[in-house]
Amino acid sequence: LEAQTLDWRFRLRGPVAPGPEIALVLIDDRTIAARGRWPLSRRDLAAAVRLLSGDGAKVVAFDLLLAEPETVPAESAPPAPDEALAAAMAEAGAVVLPFAFAVGPGRTDAGRVPDWIADAAYRVVRLPEGRRPALALEPEGLILPLPGLGERASPAHVTVLRDPDGALRHDLPALMLGEAVYPSLPVEAARLYLGLAPDQVALTPGRSLRLGDRLLPLDGLSRLPVDFYGPRGSFEAHSFQDLVEGLLPPGLFEDRIVLIGAAAVGAGDSFATPLDGALPGAEYFATVTGNLLRGRALERSDRTAAFDLLAVLLCSLLTAALFRLRALWLAALGAALLAAGWFAVALFAFASAGLWLNLVFPLAAVALGGAVFGGVRVFGEDRRRARAERERDNLARFVPAKMARALAETDRPFELDRPQAAAVLFVDLAGFTTLSETMPPAEATALLRDFHRRVEEAAHANRGTIDKFMGDGAMVHFGLLEPRLEDARDALACARALAEGIEAWNGELAAAGQAPLVIGVGVHYGPVTAGALGGGSQLQFTVTGDTVNVASRLEALTREQGVTILASDAAVAAARAAPGGIEVLAGFSELPARQLRGRARPLGLWAWPGEQAAATAGANI
Repeated sequence: LEAQTLDWRFRLRGPVAPGPEIALVLIDDRTIAARGRWPLSRRDLAAAVRLLSGDGAKVVAFDLLLAEPETVPAESAPPAPDEALAAAMAEAGAVVLPFAFAVGPGRTDAGRVPDWIADAAYRVVRLPEGRRPALALEPEGLILPLPGLGERASPAHVTVLRDPDGALRHDLPALMLGEAVYPSLPVEAARLYLGLAPDQVALTPGRSLRLGDRLLPLDGLSRLPVDFYGPRGSFEAHSFQDLVEGLLPPGLFEDRIVLIGAAAVGAGDSFATPLDGALPGAEYFATVTGNLLRGRALERSDRTAAFDLLAVLLCSLLTAALFRLRALWLAALGAALLAAGWFAVALFAFASAGLWLNLVFPLAAVALGGAVFGGVRVFGEDRRRARAERERDNLARFVPAKMARALAETDRPFELDRPQAAAVLFVDLAGFTTLSETMPPAEATALLRDFHRRVEEAAHANRGTIDKFMGDGAMVHFGLLEPRLEDARDALACARALAEGIEAWNGELAAAGQAPLVIGVGVHYGPVTAGALGGGSQLQFTVTGDTVNVASRLEALTREQGVTILASDAAVAAARAAPGGIEVLAGFSELPARQLRGRARPLGLWAWPGEQAAATAGANI
């Protein structure tokens, strides 16, 4: 994943121009067609070396593994092709010839490492005594050029190691066989170009490579992350055929490194890189050589690892801080901006300073932190929401559910006060105080709870809201939060349901040998004020007003009138005007209007059951 993010950075940065120190001479399709063969004759290669040397090339490097002798007819004129190339390399002086390491089954040159290969090893390797260097590969053998050629050149290895996705992103400036560590072709070409003696090149495995005054950081496996300039064609390149035909201007290669390699279809090697799917091998080695001459490849070292660790810590801490914000969407936006910010920092460091800062781990820290802290936040909010709902449900056992919601959603309960019309019902168990004196407390409590349950069922069945239970009585109102035309009808229907329910309950009590219960119900309809009462720290949401007082007095008068239900004419009139009101009023009888204490005008009354009302019509109210 991190390698893929490196490719993104290359593509976002775009190609950059390499320096002028390196040129390519490529054996292309036109060359092979003109020379009539592949591989080319060593005589052609010798001619190219002489032409380049004569034109002032400072270093000639081959990306051709000349491991097999060239066979020629017996009648061929001397010198032999291999001898001609060897002589040309000896005359040129600064020629780099590749060899390869074998890291798996296959052909290798066995036996003792030749002296001319051993002499190519690093002279200065800084490593604690007794420790082996940390290297990316452990070779098993060598694939060498012909000894007659290798002895007249500077040998260097051209072994590469692709990443797991097949792309080439690192050079191997040092590989070890036996006790010796050998440089790569770009290192040797750069050393010769800079005119450095072998002991002016120092390797600190796992840390750095020093070329004179140029210090290049290496990663933990002594690899050099390559700073690719662009796709194929980024370097100045010329056809091998143009060179040997003399078609190139004089002085073109003066004081330059010239890499000779193959670019024809089916000839030579090519590698997938971040900017090209098939970069010719000669151009790849030119890229690495250019990095060395510039003194800056990509840096992925202990220093960048420290930045990476710091980024992971900061991203984790900042993500945790972001998810403490009140708005979850704002925290998610902040995390996205944090990830984008680190991407921008890494891209800037890459483009301006060649630093390969890790993207995957810091971004993973943001993503994982967002998932963990966001998940904890969501889980916590779900728990708090569930707890709030549970508390609201619990509150609804003491305060009507609609009131509980209204109270929970406001910080200013006194602002809920409002006048409106409502029906109010009072119900009371007659003689319960006397009855409870003869009962154990537990039985009396159980009896009250059973009575309250029946009141609750009757109220809820008729859209009523229980305002409060008052010992052996209760107050119920209808239409408080959602006024309806049927509120008075529902109140009278609730009163009748209570009366009928108590009558059925008395049958159960009689069967159990207990005394029957008597209730009184008063119902009135009129203006009330709904709101909060209390001192501020402890409040009660209820209804107040003359309508409540009248309903309470009507309930008390039921015992004097010997009836179960007393309703005001206002309640009866409102019920009669509602759908289904006539049916609810069946069995009610009108009583003469009476003067209630504290009221200026007489109040019309209706009683249920009607026959009881008729028998007591002359009672004093």
